[in-house]
Amino acid sequence: MMVTNRLHVLCDFDGTITVRDTVDVLLSELADPEWEIIEERWIRGEIGSRECMAQQVSLIRGGWSAMQSVLDKVEIEPDFPAFVNWCRTWNIPITVVSDGIDRAIRYLFDRRGIIVDAVYANHLVERSDGSFSLLFSQSNRLAGCQSGVCKCRIAGTVRKIVIGDGRSDFCWAKEAEILFAKSKLAEHCRAERIPYNSFDSFNSIKHQLEAIMANEGAVSAHGLAPFSGIPGIAAS
Repeated sequence: MMVTNRLHVLCDFDGTITVRDTVDVLLSELADPEWEIIEERWIRGEIGSRECMAQQVSLIRGGWSAMQSVLDKVEIEPDFPAFVNWCRTWNIPITVVSDGIDRAIRYLFDRRGIIVDAVYANHLVERSDGSFSLLFSQSNRLAGCQSGVCKCRIAGTVRKIVIGDGRSDFCWAKEAEILFAKSKLAEHCRAERIPYNSFDSFNSIKHQLEAIMANEGAVSAHGLAPFSGIPGIAAS
C-alpha cells in the first residue's frame, strides 16, 4: 500500500499516554515534601513550568534505581500501543512531546516495546551522589516561553494532529489541524472557543480519525490523501 505522509501525530505524554502523571507520582513517592509548595507557586502562576520542574526534580531522592521502582507502577493507556501500530500502518509519524522527563518516558516505552518516531522532553541528569537535575533545550523556543519544552516551536509547520490533556498543551492547541483534548485542556478549549474533539481512549481517537478520513474522501486506492482544513468538534 502506498501512503502519502501528509499528517503528523504530536502527542503529550503524562496523563495522556499514561494513566497517571509520571512526574507527580515520582514526586509524591520520592521527593522531599517541599515539592508541593513549589507546585502551588506554579499553579498560582508565580513561576513557569521550567522553573517548577527544575526545583522539584532536584528534591527527588534515591537515584535512578528508586525512580525505576516507582515507574514500574505507572500504567500506559492500554490501547496506546495499538494506536501507534495503526499510525505506522498509515505511515503517519507519531512524536511524543512532553514537558516531563525524557528518561522516564523512554523507560516506560522500552518496558512495553513501544517505538515512536521521536520523543521531545526535558533531559534528566543523574549526579554521582544520586541526586537529579534537568537540562532544558535553549533552541526551538518561542520568546517568553516558560515551559521546559516549547511545544509550539517543536510543532513547527507540519500538518498536525495534536493530542493532549493538560496545561502544557494550552499553547499548541490552537496550532492543531485536528485537536483531541480531555481534562484541563478540554476546559481551556471551551473557555477559549478553540475547536476540539473529545476522547476517552486512543481507540476512540483512531475511530474518529477513520471517520474523518472516510467522510472527507481521505482514503483512496492510492493511500491517505491530504486533509482540507477539517475543524475540530467542540464538546458540548
